[in-house]
Amino acid sequence: MKIKILVFVIFILFLVAGLFLNLSKEKVFVFNNNFDVNFNIKNQNLKPKILEARVWEINLSKNQIYFFENGRLKEIIPIAYQAPEGKWYQTPTGYFRVGIKKEKHISSIFPVYMNYAVQMYEDFFIHEIPYYLNGERVSSDFTGGCIRLWPKFAKEFFEKTKSGDLIISYKDLDNFEVKEDFVFPVNKNEFYVRQRFNNPLRTSWISGPDRSIDYIQHAGVDLAPNPDAQDLNVYNISDGKVVKIVRNGEDDHGLGNVVIVENKINEEYVYALYAHLSEINPKLKEGDFIKKGEIIGKVGATAYGCNYWRIGEDGCDKNSKLDIHLHFEIKEKPVLESPKPAECFLNGSWKNCYGYVPHNPTNYGYIDPLKFLSK
Repeated sequence: MKIKILVFVIFILFLVAGLFLNLSKEKVFVFNNNFDVNFNIKNQNLKPKILEARVWEINLSKNQIYFFENGRLKEIIPIAYQAPEGKWYQTPTGYFRVGIKKEKHISSIFPVYMNYAVQMYEDFFIHEIPYYLNGERVSSDFTGGCIRLWPKFAKEFFEKTKSGDLIISYKDLDNFEVKEDFVFPVNKNEFYVRQRFNNPLRTSWISGPDRSIDYIQHAGVDLAPNPDAQDLNVYNISDGKVVKIVRNGEDDHGLGNVVIVENKINEEYVYALYAHLSEINPKLKEGDFIKKGEIIGKVGATAYGCNYWRIGEDGCDKNSKLDIHLHFEIKEKPVLESPKPAECFLNGSWKNCYGYVPHNPTNYGYIDPLKFLSK
């Protein structure tokens, strides 16, 4: 009997010790994150991409969220997990506003809790690491386009965000290396990736289990300048021939001022499209040979005959801040539309796709521009 009691006591001691170690590890992990956060705030000279009273910047390259209030960095929150690139549900990039907030939230798609959920864009939320109804946390291979935070930081983020706060989700170019055969289309030291290749854009609200039917996918990459950028030039990535120039308003289909250059790479032709230019190099003419690094024009927000693209509601008659950027594509044909036939559901009807496609762009004759240029 005494032996059984002794074994039971030892078992309890081991159990308590194990629990203590686990809690200690969790505390150390959280403490280290807090230490890093305080260190970064004091030592990093970070400036907001857009100056507003309250801005949350999601740096997907650094796995961090920066909070700026009246232009000053107030907090850095670490990201525990983001969705992998290349899927329709990859974490969206772009400019958004904080939407609905739910402290206790059960997913409408999977039987999991996603507490402290803050809506970033449509079906995409920032929330605590999900857990099943039995309390077990999901593993890292549990897919989804939302951003997950450790419980402590999820609660903190939830409590501090306000409906209508500006959210900027992006990737930086700090560690991006360009192949020797190319130059980057903009000065990458002064630009960031404002919208990724294959980025989801919601255009319909059809209820059903497959939410991908509600979205179309970005067929290029949008490169936006930092607020203090000095070099707004757009550069030709490789020696080639100018095959198409489209002026803003001349059936530009929302792409504004456009230049398309034919490049011969490994005995095959690909076509680089540079869109939304504020101006086109006046020396360029269709049929001209253009050298690598030669100026194509300058980044802008042109479309439909005006400066159409804006941060907020788009339109020629709007007064919100211009969404200055380069829309850059690599494709199989020198056309504005999708190289392979594709229709996108826009404004209640099916139309030819320009800049977007209904599913993964690689299925429609597009190449991921950053993968194309990177070492």
